[in-house]
Amino acid sequence: MALLLLNRRPILPCLPAWLPRESLIVLTAKSTVTRPSHRPPRELFTRLEVVEDYASAEVEELIDALCADGGVERVITTAEIDVVRAARARERHGLPGQSVAGALAYRDKYRMKALAARHGIAVPPMALVRDTGDLLSFTAVHGLPVVVKPADGAGSVGVRVLRDHRAVRECELPGDGTWLAERFVDGVVCHVDGLMAKGEVLHAIASRYLHTNLDTATYGAPSISAMLAASDPLAGRLAEAGAAVVAALPAVDEVTAFHAEFFHPPHGEPLLCEIACRPGGCGIVEAYELATGVNLYAAHLRGQAGLPVDVPDRDGARPRYGWGWFPPRRGTLRRLPATCPLPRTHRFAAYGEVGTYYQGPSSSTDSVAELLFRLDETEETEARLRAVDDWWSREVLWETG
Repeated sequence: MALLLLNRRPILPCLPAWLPRESLIVLTAKSTVTRPSHRPPRELFTRLEVVEDYASAEVEELIDALCADGGVERVITTAEIDVVRAARARERHGLPGQSVAGALAYRDKYRMKALAARHGIAVPPMALVRDTGDLLSFTAVHGLPVVVKPADGAGSVGVRVLRDHRAVRECELPGDGTWLAERFVDGVVCHVDGLMAKGEVLHAIASRYLHTNLDTATYGAPSISAMLAASDPLAGRLAEAGAAVVAALPAVDEVTAFHAEFFHPPHGEPLLCEIACRPGGCGIVEAYELATGVNLYAAHLRGQAGLPVDVPDRDGARPRYGWGWFPPRRGTLRRLPATCPLPRTHRFAAYGEVGTYYQGPSSSTDSVAELLFRLDETEETEARLRAVDDWWSREVLWETG
């Protein structure tokens, strides 16, 4: 029997160490094997299928064909795009793992937050909308600004903030998707990352961003985040909020990674932004592993495969880490730092090309450089995030005329 891995991450060389002695059928996006270092020998896998357009409906047909061939014991995933289609394949072929209802609760933001609200979890006022009339009705009740987003979106793609009535009247919603309107929340965006199973959080770490994901995807603001100190009262409130959301949504029996985001207004408790049943993006996996010794991709895959998973000690002392993903701006890159001199830098990689014109970020995870750093025990999180932001703004140069 084999595991069928649906994959859009450059992790194939790691699989033999994470899933030793397992028979693996891999269906992966072409983007994951473009670099030589990302291309392991084909003989490591029972079968390796590489597809050009990983978002295509043909991928779901290929998943069905691979399952129908027999020998597939479980379908395992690494990315948001595969959560629902993997669950549907499990249901069609009688395989164990997360159900379709559970997958949709973690993908459909309206369903997700409606379930959370029924369990007393704070969420922004929201409604499904189809057109400008629905938007006008929503703002008449809840006021402005209002956020409009795809109900099943990811990476802040397609998200818009409408700040006045003219913007609402001029907003056109394509008819090929389900759209969610939410009252805009002014505050810090935080995230909780860790492992869950059977409706309970097994381990979690609370962090905060400097800029919102929307500002990163829309304006090219750096995506910078760092772990909160265990003594920070907000860290405890975020951990409690994350556990409440996990308990409110349909449980995943297997050990599974999760990434939850919360708004924290200046005066008030955290409000749920969204939660995903997969590892967080950008530098989250690397920072979590540096802090705990556990790789979230490895734990997520092993849990879905029904294998034992190393879960970090919930009460053990751990170092704190942060990261910065620096997106392209719309313009020509004229200067890019080769190193980062900031104290306790763990890793810096710059792979943008000076002299190249960029169209700007296509999502909140696009980048031309990456930074991982450590915080000392007493360091204030926001101060370190602003130091990283200031350094980047001084060192990078974009010609945007």
